Amino acid sequence: MSRWFFLIGAALLLIFAGVYAWLGGFSTPQIDLVTTERPVFLAGKAYKGIPDKQFGKLFAEANELYRKGTLKGTLGNIYYNDAVAEGEEIDAFVGVVVPDTVSQPLPVGYRYRTFAAGQRVLRARVKANFMLAPGRLYPALQEAVKARKLTSQNVFLEQFPEDAPAEMLLVVAGPK
Repeated sequence: MSRWFFLIGAALLLIFAGVYAWLGGFSTPQIDLVTTERPVFLAGKAYKGIPDKQFGKLFAEANELYRKGTLKGTLGNIYYNDAVAEGEEIDAFVGVVVPDTVSQPLPVGYRYRTFAAGQRVLRARVKANFMLAPGRLYPALQEAVKARKLTSQNVFLEQFPEDAPAEMLLVVAGPK
């Protein structure tokens, strides 16, 4: 009987590992130090506070507007602080990366924010599902900041295109 539990457990583990790999969970991020060439525009809503259900609703709302085609672009977010510990306050802007600020009307309650051109950033890219990508990109960026002796400005831009690698930009200064 215990042999069957072992075999079923091993089969489930292999299935889980296969799905995780298919979603990009084992992918290695590519890190580059670049200067942003053009601004990135986001249509979305601001959030400041400890993450809760309301914060989750912002992601769901942006995803729904994107899926319905109300906002054409790519899911994305800007974080203005580095709140890594659970229960810390975050300052974020959640929405959709759009090509410009004039070609489509904004949904009620939505505003534009700009991630400026000309910023020195560490860019991390990985081909992974948007649910797994931040967990792969964020640690890679933190390691690259230390390895390159840079100073993080704690401003992050995330983009999750369906047909390209997920991307996270971290504004940096340095070297230390």
